[in-house]
Amino acid sequence: MRLLFLLLISLNVWGVGFLQPDEAFKPKISMQDNSTITVEIALGEQIYLYADKLKIEDADPKDGIDFALISMPKSVEHDGEKVYESSPIAQITLSKSSDVSGKQTVKVKVSYQGCSSAGLCYEPMEKILEISVDADLLSKASAPSSSILKAPAVEAENLDTASLKEEVKTSETDKIASVIQGGSLWFIILSFFGFGLLLALTPCVFPMIPIISSVIVAQGEGLGTTRAFWLSVVYVLSMAVAYTIAGILAGIFGANLQAAFQTPWIITLFALIFVVLAMSMFDLFELQIPNAIQSRITKVSGKRSGIIGVAIMGFLSALIVGPCVAAPLAGALIYIGQTGDALLGGIALFSLSIGMGIPLIAIGTSAGKFMPRPGVWMDNVKSIFGVMLIGIAIWMISRILDENISMMLWGALAIFVAINIGALEPIRGRCIRCGRANKKALGIILLLYGMSLLLGGMSGSKNPLHPLDPFLPNKVAVESVEETKHKTFEKITSIEELDAILAENKGKAVLVDFYADWCSACKELEEKTFSNESVKTAMDDYVLIQVDLTANDDAAKAISSKFGIFGPPAILFFDESGERIKSADIVGFKEPQEFLKHLGDIK
Repeated sequence: MRLLFLLLISLNVWGVGFLQPDEAFKPKISMQDNSTITVEIALGEQIYLYADKLKIEDADPKDGIDFALISMPKSVEHDGEKVYESSPIAQITLSKSSDVSGKQTVKVKVSYQGCSSAGLCYEPMEKILEISVDADLLSKASAPSSSILKAPAVEAENLDTASLKEEVKTSETDKIASVIQGGSLWFIILSFFGFGLLLALTPCVFPMIPIISSVIVAQGEGLGTTRAFWLSVVYVLSMAVAYTIAGILAGIFGANLQAAFQTPWIITLFALIFVVLAMSMFDLFELQIPNAIQSRITKVSGKRSGIIGVAIMGFLSALIVGPCVAAPLAGALIYIGQTGDALLGGIALFSLSIGMGIPLIAIGTSAGKFMPRPGVWMDNVKSIFGVMLIGIAIWMISRILDENISMMLWGALAIFVAINIGALEPIRGRCIRCGRANKKALGIILLLYGMSLLLGGMSGSKNPLHPLDPFLPNKVAVESVEETKHKTFEKITSIEELDAILAENKGKAVLVDFYADWCSACKELEEKTFSNESVKTAMDDYVLIQVDLTANDDAAKAISSKFGIFGPPAILFFDESGERIKSADIVGFKEPQEFLKHLGDIK
């Protein structure tokens, strides 16, 4: 019989309905909690697995991490044999037998054999699975052991595979990471492309809209729809390459590389670049590559050299302008970090970036379509994009400035715009319905608001909605209302501070928010979600902690590394015993109702 099956395989007769071995059995590994990993053999249709042939062993017994206990799922009877008819999941409890610390790679050897109900039995198979584990979170073994033979393997008679799957809850990011681990290549590409389209609606992508528009408009005379489309594609591809490279390195080394680009001198430099670009939009001067370089590029490519500037701007703006982490991005980084598979993780990140860039391509192409010829109309549009670029520069530099100084800059910009649209110019004759009157009315409103921002900022106000608070008699009352807009978090910056708080608050649930001043989604969480009345009531049940990652210093990197945080925003939950509820992790922005539902699910 064995020879017959071998003959069937060698003759490649799988087309009769039998699955290929790698399709019939798909082993995968994942973390359940800090000290437990799970190994699942995903079974294809009409496939079952012999229980006595499923063996789990420590592939590297000398790595200092032991398998203290292996819990096997309940098997069933099939033709007198103990088998698994649904995908079995084994739980492995880990301990450490030596003084290992930090991130360690655990290797699991999985051996198995199964059959198809259609009448084919497969050869015995063996796989080595790897996963990254934080040894600092493991307890030390009471007695050293050097192989899996010393770890008791027990069958959980009261826990079948279905209930085990239900019990092994994972966070949103882990679920997304499993999409990469268990899906086909095209499924991964399409899934992360869809995630990218959704992320295109988040605040992290919005600043790129005026950037790509202004870069396209800056190409000047002769710009058409086709060229605008290809320039937009170049911008988005460069952005995607930047995200992919940064993501792969972050997954491998556990560093938030985007945060590294939020240092004050880099932010200042890039803000100045946007100001210079804006000045060129106002036709104060013309930015272009020297003629000698242009000629050389033209000879090589036969095209205008603007494509290089667009590519550079796309690459840099991905790192500088959009430093936010969302669940799909974090899921891909977790997969890369745990498996070391940079190729597949990189494909997922690239697909994610392309999905984020599709709306930008549409916007950039539109810039070419609606600007068919130079003239006064085109000059006005260029001026609008110039103002938007200055706004981007102020938005960026605000990350490192006091709020009242940022208000002054916004006020100055509003006054600049107001004067340029005719706020101080007289209207001669009766012109109630003409465009000049409308522009003047809008200009006066902007002028008054800009002056209030400027005066308020000079007087120390930090609220753009109430810039004149310092001049009001009820200033203190207004400020007290603003201060209680959302619940107060205790701010910390290090692991030691968090450990101390967790120790002090035994018996209480703790919510830890990872935040940075340069993270727009973090501020959106504060303004929309944490300020919601229902959310504030629900958060009464938690001790509220905020880890400030703004400095991106050694302390910030250490606490991020300990909890596997690739960047803000992220929210962790700890139970009354001080243990992290890993399945409850939140990465990225959540609307108030989503957040409330999440809090309800934790309970």
